[in-house]
Amino acid sequence: MDQLKITCVEKYVLLQQAFEFNFPVEYTEHQHLTQQQFEQDVHDQDIIILSDLILTEAVLKNNPKLQLLALCSTGYNHVDLDLLKKYNVRVCNIRGYAGDAVAEHAFTFMINLIKHFPAQVAGVAQNEWAKGSSGFYIAAPMGELQHKTLTILGKGEIGLSLAKKAEAFGMRVIFAERQNASECRAGYVPFDDAIAQADVLSLHCELTPTTQQLINADVLAKMKAGSLLINVGRGGLVDQHAIIDAIESGHLAGYGADVLDQEPPPVDHPLVVLQQKYPNVMLTGHVAWATNEAQQRLFDILQTNVNAFVTGQPQNVVV
Repeated sequence: MDQLKITCVEKYVLLQQAFEFNFPVEYTEHQHLTQQQFEQDVHDQDIIILSDLILTEAVLKNNPKLQLLALCSTGYNHVDLDLLKKYNVRVCNIRGYAGDAVAEHAFTFMINLIKHFPAQVAGVAQNEWAKGSSGFYIAAPMGELQHKTLTILGKGEIGLSLAKKAEAFGMRVIFAERQNASECRAGYVPFDDAIAQADVLSLHCELTPTTQQLINADVLAKMKAGSLLINVGRGGLVDQHAIIDAIESGHLAGYGADVLDQEPPPVDHPLVVLQQKYPNVMLTGHVAWATNEAQQRLFDILQTNVNAFVTGQPQNVVV
């Protein structure tokens, strides 16, 4: 077999571990190219490994022998599939590596918010308990997940994993049908009914033109007063201004999110500012997928994707 040229243009998203390819290879690695560097500096590759950079026509023209785009992610909404089909470039993604990790992250938001855990911890750290005369200190009212209704949008790997965890805590779990669906599938509850029943609403659906800002002021108004909203899907699934209004009015008792519409966010991002004002707003930096175990699975699947493609048995193929 002729030696293949492979370049990884965003190694920073992967474990700092060497790839083991099962074929002759000339391998090049960059920790984090900019889009401009990608379009100028990467030439004549057979396989490109990337995460968030865009495989533009300029890149394709610089790499006329390109056979495979190996993604370091499950999502591929940033990939122009029609353009890659035009150039006969295959795409493979990462599947089945972080379902439990992301579900655990969503559950962590749920239990922290219903217990007002950040406020409980801060109260002790700020000596509020020490200043008192009681043997206990309740910084904010606390609830229980047991007997609460969890509505999940998205019945894929992550949604199903979260459902099992919630049921183990005694929650009632329902899955919402797509908004404006002509009929309701077995195992789902009509969208508006599912929203209205939710004590906790957790988002695990894809970001598409039809789900862009799916959770807007109208949908939030249909939720119970004092409910929780969790978003470990995509930042674009919510109307951030509607979230702000619902938190400030008290209609939402809490918002937990691992994703924003801009990543990384500016320091004055409205939801970052909201988190600084309200302890019932919890944001993390798109890390739900990044447990040690999930990162190893991601690396292993990516490596196998490339090896399988070269041996003529492609797996996890998008196009």
